[in-house]
Amino acid sequence: MTFELARQARDFARDLQYTLNATICSDVRIMAVQRPSRTLDVFTVGSGLSRQNLTQPEGFPVRIDKKAPRLWMNLSYQVHLDHEQKYLTVSKSYCGIFSDADLKTALCHFDFEREKEQYTAAHLQVYGQSAALQALNREGDRKRALDKIHFPVGGKRFRPSLEDVIEFLVNERLAEPREGWEQVVEEGRNRFHRSQLRAAMRRDTALVEEFMREQQQQS
Repeated sequence: MTFELARQARDFARDLQYTLNATICSDVRIMAVQRPSRTLDVFTVGSGLSRQNLTQPEGFPVRIDKKAPRLWMNLSYQVHLDHEQKYLTVSKSYCGIFSDADLKTALCHFDFEREKEQYTAAHLQVYGQSAALQALNREGDRKRALDKIHFPVGGKRFRPSLEDVIEFLVNERLAEPREGWEQVVEEGRNRFHRSQLRAAMRRDTALVEEFMREQQQQS
């Protein structure tokens, strides 16, 4: 385990915790703990983690007061350093929205799995009934439920952030926000987009140079 990975993973956890508690939650604790791995150093980030629980984040209530919660969330991230051992990279993430503390009744979950090949790395799965899907399921095939369909959401670079999920919950009247939540969401989303853009630029420096040349020619 490198010191730099531990530092960045804990900073990431602290940012998530601040975003949640400044918008739609109260007293949620997000931790980063080292995950057992034979190949590389990996941290799990989420709620309810400890030395005894290194891999399975727990759900937490979405509420800003002491009233009985209507909504529960479960967040999980697996993070490591990139190939240059410099920047924090998310290899997997999960954000589930539930109506019960046992996390048995789901509304939806937002997933990201960097190395997935069967379907798009960033996707949304929704629970419910769909007459259209039942009609589209091919005769003789296994009849798929709606929650087995992986809806693409932005790809590896521009997938939904936690701030997007928070905005969704507030705008759809599924969660009550704190005053000033919009600024917290916008600032966090801007940081996420800038981070993703920087990562894209690092991976395609030729395109960046081409863009700079075009800008210089136009000036």
